[in-house]
Amino acid sequence: MKSNYWVMLLCLLASGFIGCSDDDGDNWKKTFEDEQARIKDFVYTKDSDPKIFKYQYTYLKENIEDYAYLFNYQKEGKKATYGDFVWINYTQKSLTGNIIDSSDPSVAVGAGVSPYYTLGGPILVQMNTDAEKYIDPLSDILMNIPEGTTGSSIISSIMSLSTALVYREYMVEKIVTEHNLLAYEKSLMKQYLDTVSGIKSISEFTSNDEIVNNDTIAKIATFKVGTGAEITATDSVTIWMEGSILDPFGTSRKFLKMDKDVESVKESVASLKPLGLRLAMTKLKVGDKVQVLLPSDMGYGYGGGFDMSTGNCIVPRYSTLLYTIEVFDTQKNPKEKLPSNYPFPEIPFLPYPQNRYKQNKKGTKGRENILHFFSYLIIQIRKRKGSSYFYS
Repeated sequence: MKSNYWVMLLCLLASGFIGCSDDDGDNWKKTFEDEQARIKDFVYTKDSDPKIFKYQYTYLKENIEDYAYLFNYQKEGKKATYGDFVWINYTQKSLTGNIIDSSDPSVAVGAGVSPYYTLGGPILVQMNTDAEKYIDPLSDILMNIPEGTTGSSIISSIMSLSTALVYREYMVEKIVTEHNLLAYEKSLMKQYLDTVSGIKSISEFTSNDEIVNNDTIAKIATFKVGTGAEITATDSVTIWMEGSILDPFGTSRKFLKMDKDVESVKESVASLKPLGLRLAMTKLKVGDKVQVLLPSDMGYGYGGGFDMSTGNCIVPRYSTLLYTIEVFDTQKNPKEKLPSNYPFPEIPFLPYPQNRYKQNKKGTKGRENILHFFSYLIIQIRKRKGSSYFYS
């Protein structure tokens, strides 16, 4: 029943995103033209020499020409290129200057709004990997803002999938130098472990799941070796745990907090999230005190982790995770049966980069990414049908 509900809901959402029908006539064209004029006027009041990116794609069966603008930016300096990963912060504003969102929670809350990224930034994003295949205004903008500097941008409401015109002020905090995400996360985990004292041993484990890259290696740093029973995937464990986002800036963004003096929790190993935590738990035994470092492939991946009651993002995409765990007890459940697809990793919330439109030599088929997004989710729901975890 739940599976059918989610499939229907996703279909309705998909129709909502792409569903402006031909019945709208030419109304949207007039709105779009007025919007383009407003954007141009706004930008040139801020910067007499903005950088302009031109795009051609199909929207409601019409070939249209659209633009992204970068203004108030420094032109010289180290810049990202195609495929690079970049750490950014941002503040989003209305054209009148009202703050709508910010990756700095204090800025958002100070303006009386709830930040989309609850724990704040910086956020790791990847630049366009194929300029011939995809339109990606965000990448075009960020690849022209030098590291350590700021720049502002604005795009149409069609490309931003927004109902109103907004602009963003970006800060490019750092350009990742490693050639791929796996290499970068491996380096990030090593840098962290090199600074920690009291480690008795460090072990590694991988996932054999078909969705997770086999080169993805997680680490367990042991601070106290337990002498109790070993934990299995069907056990229920009593643990104390904290979870935080590992980044090179030392932000200490904790998405899971427990009072060590008074709190512990009893959980089924099979219900723990994310994938890497389930796998790590079966490497432990009662009495262990450890830190578990999970690459994003074993965490919340490209999609990120969300508060489903608000829609806000708790764990940003591509986040390397750090868990501190103390195991107090484990209870065997001999009658417990695991799903055939255990440990069934998390399904990415967005399987494709946001606002990345698929294009061909004749232009772009607008919003195909939305259709791919919902098709992907429906396939994954069916693939993992029967998993109670998926609907929690």
